[in-house]
Amino acid sequence: MRFKYILLFFCVSLCALPSFAQSPAGQSYTPWMDETLQDFKRDLDAHNDELQSQKPKEHKQQPLTRNTETKSHQVESPPSVIEKLYEQRILDAPKQYGYDLFTPPSDTNQSNIPMGAVQDDYILGAGDTLTIAFTGQRTDRATYTIDSRGMVFIDDLPPISALGLSISDFRKALDFQLQSTHNTNAYVSLDAVRQISVLVVGNVKKPGRKTLNMFHTVLDALNMSHGIKKDGSLRNIKLVRNGRSTRIDLYSLLMHGAPHVDMALKDGDRLIIPPIGPTIAVSGAVKRPGIYEMKQNLQTMHGHPPENGGKLTMNEVLTMAGGTLSPTQNRFLKLEQSSDGNEHIKQITNVMAPEFSSNTILSVIHGTAKKTGQVELIGHTTRPGLYDLDTNKTLSALLENDNILGSDIYPLFGVIERYNKEQLGTSFISVPIRLVFKNEFDMILQDNDTLYLLSNNDISYTYIDNYENIKNTEKVAQGSNSSNVLLEGLPELKKFIKEHSTHVRGAVRRPGKYPVAEGTTLENILSVAGGLSLEANKQSIEVTSKNFGNDHQSNERSGTQRTIIDLSKTHAANVLISAGDTVRVNQKFRKMDEKTVLIVGEVLHPGEYDILAGDKVSDLIHRAGGLTEQAYPNGAIFSRETERKAEEMRFRAAAHQMEQRLANAIESDKNKPSATQIEMVRDLADELANIQAVGRITVETNPAVLSTSPELDMYLEKGDRIYIPKRPLTVRVSGEILSPASLQFRKNKDPLDYIHEAGGFTYHADKDRTFVLYPDGSAEPLKVSSWNHNPIFIPPGSTIIVPRDPKPFDFMESAKDVGQILSNLAITSVFIDDIRD
Repeated sequence: MRFKYILLFFCVSLCALPSFAQSPAGQSYTPWMDETLQDFKRDLDAHNDELQSQKPKEHKQQPLTRNTETKSHQVESPPSVIEKLYEQRILDAPKQYGYDLFTPPSDTNQSNIPMGAVQDDYILGAGDTLTIAFTGQRTDRATYTIDSRGMVFIDDLPPISALGLSISDFRKALDFQLQSTHNTNAYVSLDAVRQISVLVVGNVKKPGRKTLNMFHTVLDALNMSHGIKKDGSLRNIKLVRNGRSTRIDLYSLLMHGAPHVDMALKDGDRLIIPPIGPTIAVSGAVKRPGIYEMKQNLQTMHGHPPENGGKLTMNEVLTMAGGTLSPTQNRFLKLEQSSDGNEHIKQITNVMAPEFSSNTILSVIHGTAKKTGQVELIGHTTRPGLYDLDTNKTLSALLENDNILGSDIYPLFGVIERYNKEQLGTSFISVPIRLVFKNEFDMILQDNDTLYLLSNNDISYTYIDNYENIKNTEKVAQGSNSSNVLLEGLPELKKFIKEHSTHVRGAVRRPGKYPVAEGTTLENILSVAGGLSLEANKQSIEVTSKNFGNDHQSNERSGTQRTIIDLSKTHAANVLISAGDTVRVNQKFRKMDEKTVLIVGEVLHPGEYDILAGDKVSDLIHRAGGLTEQAYPNGAIFSRETERKAEEMRFRAAAHQMEQRLANAIESDKNKPSATQIEMVRDLADELANIQAVGRITVETNPAVLSTSPELDMYLEKGDRIYIPKRPLTVRVSGEILSPASLQFRKNKDPLDYIHEAGGFTYHADKDRTFVLYPDGSAEPLKVSSWNHNPIFIPPGSTIIVPRDPKPFDFMESAKDVGQILSNLAITSVFIDDIRD
C-alpha cells in the first residue's frame, strides 16, 4: 500500500516539473496538480483510517467500565453493618442505595491506552504524543512526544512550542515552518494523550495513587479503586485541586443525572472519601426502597446549626425513594428509636414537616382501594369482567343481547351477589336469565353487584346425580366453566343454587335436580331436562307444587298439593314451577332394554340374540336353527353373568385371605414359612386375583329332553352364554400329571388307566382328591391309589383332574381350605380351555 502512494507521488512530481521550473518562487501549481494533490490527501487519510481500524483490540481506547451490566452478572455482596442494623428493626430490610454503581475494571493499566481521533480544539500539553505524516518532497511518518517544556522536536525543522495550543493551532504552526520547504504538506493527529496521577484515599476498596489520562473523570478513578465501600460516603466526596476543595454528591448524578458531578480529573488531583454520614431507611410501597445517606449541611460562617436541625421532611425522603407506587391509599409511619432503646411509631400526615433525622425509618403501607361505580360479570359469558355502573344501571342494559352468553348457558337461573350495607354482609338474588332477553324481567343494579352466569356443565357438577346422567351422552361445550372453576371455593353460592332446585323424575332424557328462578314454567323445566323421552305419557305428568290452590294457580293457595297435568288439555307454559317442587313424567310403556345372550358351537346359526321376558333355553336353540348332527348337548357349558361376578368375588376374597394368613404366619414366632413356601403362596394368590371366572351352571340343552320335561327348561337372563360342543371321542387328563393330554375313549378303561397313559402322577399330586368332571359339569371323586382303587366307567367328554397337594401350605391357618381352592382353580381352567377351543 505504501509503495502505491510513493509511486503516485513520484508521478505527480514528474508531471509538475515544467510548471515548477517556470515559477520564480516555486509556489505555483497547475489546476491539475491541485486536484491530484487533493486526491492524494484523501487517499492518505483513508489509508490512515484503515491502519487505525486494523490495530489490535488491546490498542484501542477502552474507557474505565461503569456499572452498565445487569445485576444478574454481579456477585451479591454480604449485608453491611448498616444493613444488618436496619434488618433488626424491619422485616423487608432494604439495601444501601447507590453502591452497586461501581464495577471493578478488568484491566488496571487502561490509562496507557491511546485515545484515537480527538477534536481539533483539544489543548495540547506535556506528555501528549502526536503522529505527523509528511507528503510531497518529504514522505516520512513518525510520532513525537511533547516534552516537559512543551516543545516538539521534528527532524529538519526548528523546535515548535505546543504547550497550550490546540491541535488546529499546532497544525498551523507546523505549516508555517514548512513554508520554506517546497511541495511538502503535513498531517497531524493525536496518538496518545498525556497521563495524569490521581490519589484516591479514604473508604474505597483499593485506595492509592491511580495513573489515568486527562480524559478520565471522578467516576473512572473511583472505579479504578474498585468502588466505594458501604461504610464510605457517596454524598460528601472531596476533590482537592490546587489547594481548593470541591464537594461531590453522587446522589445528584444517580437520582437526577446531573452531568457536572462527574468532573474531569487533572494531574495531582486528590479524591477523599470520608465515612458515611447519617442514614435513613425507606421501605414498603415506594419505587426505590433502600437505605439513604442524608446530605450533611455545613454550618454558617457564624457557627449556627443548619436549618431544621438537619432533619428531612417526608416529601424529601419520598423524593430520594422515587416516590410512592400509588398516589392514594397510603399510610406513612415513622419508626424512631429513643435514647432508652425503645422503638416508637408515629403516623406522619404533614409532608412538609421536618420529621426524619438520622437512624429513622419511613414505612409506606399501601391499602386496598375500594372499588366503586362498577358491576362485574362472571361465569359462562363471552365478555367477563368489570362494567361501568353508569352505563349499565339495569340488568337488561348489562345483558344487552344474547351474544354475551356462552354457548352452553343454563337459561333458567342466574345469581346476583350483592353487598348488604345494613347487615354488612353479602346476599344472593336469583335471576331468570331467559326472561331478561324476552323483556319480561328486569331489575336495577347496585354498586359492586356481581352477576354469575351458569352453564349446563356447572349445574351438572352442582348436582352429582345430574352429572352421572349426562356424562356419557352430552359433550360439554368448549369454553364452558366447570364447577371447579366457577363454583369451587364458593360453597355459599353452591348451597344457594341447591336451595332453589326442582326435582325432575321419570321419562325425561336427563332426570335430576335443576335450579329455577321467578317465572319458570313446566315447559322450561322439561326443556332443560332434555325433553320428554319416547315412552313419556303426556297425559300423565305429576307435579307436586306449592303453587296449586283451590282454583289451580290462583292466589288462594292451600299448601303443597299434587296434580296430574294433561298436556293435551293444559299448555306446559301455563304451569308455574317454583323452588322445592317436583315433576314426574310417567311412562305409557316400558322401553325394551338391550338384553342379549350368546350361543356358539354346534348350532346352525350361532351368534347374539336379543331376548324378551320369559324366553327359555329351548326358545334360543330353536331361534338358532337347532343343533347340528355333531352336537353333544350333554357337554354344553352354560355361563351366567351373575355367577361369573360371584365366582370372581369368591376368588378375590380367597386371594385376600391368603395374603393375610401369609402375613400372620411370617410374623408368628413358630412355624415360619420358608422362602419357597412364601413364593408359592404369593403365586397362588396372584393367580386367584387375576383368573377369569366362568360362572357355569348345569343345565339341560337337549331339545328332546326339554320337550318331554319342560320343568328343566331354564329361563334366560341378560349376558348368558351357551356353548354346545361337538360329540367327543376322548377323555382328558389334567392337573398334576406328567403329560396332560386328551386320550382316546375306550369303554373298558378305568380312571387309573387314563392316568398311567398320561404319564402318571407328579410329585405334587394330591391322589386322594382326584375327581372326574363329567360333560354336563357334575363331578365325582375317584379312588385311584394302589391300596384304594375303584374302577368306574368314564364317559367320553369327561375330564379326570388331579389337583395339587396342599401340604406345602400347612403352615397357614385354615390350610384345609387351600385344597378346595386348588380344585376350583383346576375346574375353572378346564372350562376356560373348553370355551377357548
